[in-house]
Amino acid sequence: MILRQTRRDEPQINVTPMIDIMIFLIVFFLAATQFTQKEREHDVQLPETRGTGSLSKALDKNLVINVKKDGTVFVDGKHYGLDEVTAIVASRRSAIGAGFKVKVHPDKRTSYQSIAEVLTLVEKAGVHGLLFDTKQESFEP
Repeated sequence: MILRQTRRDEPQINVTPMIDIMIFLIVFFLAATQFTQKEREHDVQLPETRGTGSLSKALDKNLVINVKKDGTVFVDGKHYGLDEVTAIVASRRSAIGAGFKVKVHPDKRTSYQSIAEVLTLVEKAGVHGLLFDTKQESFEP
């Protein structure tokens, strides 16, 4: 009796759709991280609260002022002196008009003197009702 050897093909997994999805996810996350880059300075550690976390979600009409640990001031990612902050806030306020908000990101290690100086300068520019961002503290009862 002659036995025939049948050749069986091994099952193969098509990884092309998986690679397509991975590339899509990489592009999506790269684009999503670019939107919030102007709002963050990497060296600013926000104070923590047990509330809702970020106190404002509107990004388009906000001017972001970061106050670093040593008291230096960054407006939209660029370093400015305290004398320039008032002019920047006033010009942005006149350009945007209604709905303009100033969001302050003070480093939790910053002295209150530095924060008070920034608040005074922003108030001199005619902006009232500042917003402060904090990061949400993990709450464990």
